[in-house]
Amino acid sequence: MFKGIRMSMFLLMMLLCVFFMAAISYAEESTKGVTIAKDVNVRSEPNMGASVIDTLSLGEYVQIIDSEDDWYLIQLSNGSKGWVYNDLIVPMEENKDLTKRGIVSGENVNVREHANVNSNIVRTLNKGTEVKIVGEESGWYQILFDNQTKGWMHSDYVQIMPNYSTGKVKGSNVNVRINPALDGDIVTTLGLDSYVSIKSYKDGWYNIITANGQEGWIYQDYVAVVLDGSASLKTEISRSANRLTGVSRVIEFAKNYLGTPYKYGTSGPNSFDCSGFTSFVFKNAGIVISRSSKDQAHDGEKVGKDDLRIGDLVFFDTVGKVDGNITHVGIYIGDGKFIHASSGKNAKKVVISDLNEGYYKDRFVTARRLF
Repeated sequence: MFKGIRMSMFLLMMLLCVFFMAAISYAEESTKGVTIAKDVNVRSEPNMGASVIDTLSLGEYVQIIDSEDDWYLIQLSNGSKGWVYNDLIVPMEENKDLTKRGIVSGENVNVREHANVNSNIVRTLNKGTEVKIVGEESGWYQILFDNQTKGWMHSDYVQIMPNYSTGKVKGSNVNVRINPALDGDIVTTLGLDSYVSIKSYKDGWYNIITANGQEGWIYQDYVAVVLDGSASLKTEISRSANRLTGVSRVIEFAKNYLGTPYKYGTSGPNSFDCSGFTSFVFKNAGIVISRSSKDQAHDGEKVGKDDLRIGDLVFFDTVGKVDGNITHVGIYIGDGKFIHASSGKNAKKVVISDLNEGYYKDRFVTARRLF
């Protein structure tokens, strides 16, 4: 009798262990998401023709447990599972993106049947082609292109893009604020039908990125979620978001050298002149530019002072009367400020200065955008 009881207890403990391990596995593989539209349909299968098994409200939290093509498999609070189109949900975890997109970054890149250089070539893709990443293996991405063809491409030739959802501004002169509150400082103002990239949703506000790379918050009444019906639009906004991510790393790297001494004719890492600093910073990001400030003023694309974005090069005339002769360069970091290797007698080091006040206010000449 006691032997039977002991056996029953043993089996019960084994079942509890299996359940516990399954719970741990589920917790590790799933991620929390939030709906970003009203009346979001949960379907029985990952396609628009499948039956609707539930409907979610704006701002409702779910658990994302898998993805397939453009769909997320979710688990609801009541334990039931279903499929939701991925443009209608954003993962809550920073940098968690279950459905990845990429841009081909090389010219005439081979797509292979398997993840090795000796495998048969399935297709050759041009630079700038958008692909969907559906798998990874030993430095290779399994990609989907033309919405149906699969193959493998080495990760060196694919640039990952944030897979943000797209929104459309519903009002005129809609304020984008620095935080999700009506008293938050205004970052910019958007017009009717402007497109934005939606990063997240919180307490009635959308965290968005504008088409020119500015980030902020818009109240929910002024944004409509757009399904992925325009590949070119999606690519344009994703590239803007990707630019913001890349250029933020450039600025972060540049700030690591604050206080580094100024020395004419040097380009780091222990000392810099102005153009030596900018060329050093961008070289670290894989962007090769000219060495002198005058030559750098011809690199990239010209932009006006009112259209500056972080990462733009800003140029000044710092010698005598201002006549447009370029003698100094720095990197714009936002909020009217730039980082540069200053030769001023009170600085002689890498510093951050104000573009619109003090010495540099009237000495600005031009700006260039490198990416």
